[in-house]
Amino acid sequence: MERGGRPDVTLRLLHYADLEAAYDVPERVGRLATAISERRDDRTVVTGGGDDTGPCVLSFEGDGGHAEAFFDAVAPDVETFGNHEFDGPMERARRFAAETSPTWLCANLYDGGGGDEGRFAADATEPWTTIDTAAGRVGVFGVTTPALPHIKPDVPLDARDPVTAAREATGALRDAGAEYVVGVSHCGDDEPIARAVEVDAILGGHDHTPRDEVVAGTRIVRSGAAGQQLVEVRIDDAGATTTEFHDVPAHEPDPELTAVLRDQLAAAELDDTVAHVDGRVERTAREPSPVGTFVAESFRRAGDADIGLVNSMTMRDCGVPLSGAVRRVDLHSLVPFPAGLVTVELDGSELAAVVTEAGGGHTGRDGPPWNGQFAGLELAWDEERGRPEQVAVRGEPLARDATYRLTTIGYLVVEDVEFPTLTEEHVVAEPGAVHDAMVAHAERAGIPTEPVDWFERVAGGRRSGAGDVWLPDRGAERS
Repeated sequence: MERGGRPDVTLRLLHYADLEAAYDVPERVGRLATAISERRDDRTVVTGGGDDTGPCVLSFEGDGGHAEAFFDAVAPDVETFGNHEFDGPMERARRFAAETSPTWLCANLYDGGGGDEGRFAADATEPWTTIDTAAGRVGVFGVTTPALPHIKPDVPLDARDPVTAAREATGALRDAGAEYVVGVSHCGDDEPIARAVEVDAILGGHDHTPRDEVVAGTRIVRSGAAGQQLVEVRIDDAGATTTEFHDVPAHEPDPELTAVLRDQLAAAELDDTVAHVDGRVERTAREPSPVGTFVAESFRRAGDADIGLVNSMTMRDCGVPLSGAVRRVDLHSLVPFPAGLVTVELDGSELAAVVTEAGGGHTGRDGPPWNGQFAGLELAWDEERGRPEQVAVRGEPLARDATYRLTTIGYLVVEDVEFPTLTEEHVVAEPGAVHDAMVAHAERAGIPTEPVDWFERVAGGRRSGAGDVWLPDRGAERS
């Protein structure tokens, strides 16, 4: 389509997504605001790809004022909903849409009853919108992950096929005179949209791995998480796209926004020191890690269980390692959800299935390469077959007929995607709150800095002397 803007003007898109734990480092969010303001002009559209209100300490300790402060400071043109916009009451998500500055877009999110009249928060959101810039009229639609009802089983929403929604929105935008069409997505995998719908770019989120690729003629980008990078996509009047990733920490923080967020964190009164770390402990949990083992061990001890488990996808990395004095707020940031713990009883068959599910191969979706941080368990993992080769519990080989107790976060017995073997029927005890367990263990034992010794990857053959772990078909194959 011929572009109607000035022929010498290139459209600029500035995109962020999955801010999440960035709010726990006020300077990080302040730097992002500066990075955006330094590049914004009359040819620019600023977009947010969802999960930009949490999870973080303030999304649970406050009333949403942290996100409102960010939106006030940055004034994004559009936002879409991620799954974590629904960590709190649904009314808070509606309030964000109704009362904050961006136009909230979501073309495929409906109230549980369905029907065209049932689009979520229809009085405060749009499926698509147009924005007039010096480069021409830009049409933007928003979609979220179709897995949202499975990720949030207690939220009565229906997330419909994003490809169908994108196709319908694109047609409407062309009819409305859009010269550029851009999708803002919280789907994680945006290739199906790119292959099915003719759009200039898809600005993604949900998957925390940065991306920059052209698929079927459509530029797909993801910024990564925690406000580390701002993605800039340029589209010229011939439709050619170029990208640049801007390093957010290289910018000076916006002083007013930073001060507001600092004050909100201080008001949460979580600054007491609970442990000291000599050296640095990275907060990453995308692989078996010291900090993941710490959390799992805190759960195990709280439940007086054989095994502790925390899913990597629950843990958050704000980008600042644990070092020196570790405060209560640091532990809340690491696992921001104020959830309860559950202890489950499993036989050897079921425990083997849970260990297999930690590899994530059954989910068919993007996520951490390893999704199970364990304590009390030793594991040799067969990389080629995607299953455990050898498992021991507290030094003893896994036994088919034995009974094991495992303590984990309560969410894992109600969701059915990450660890479908764990169900509410397995629960035998509720040993307290996640944060209480983490604080108690930090005060008692500190936070380990050594590499984990419970996990070993095995590729291209067996360990010497090791035998197969017995796995039931339902554990190895369940999806």
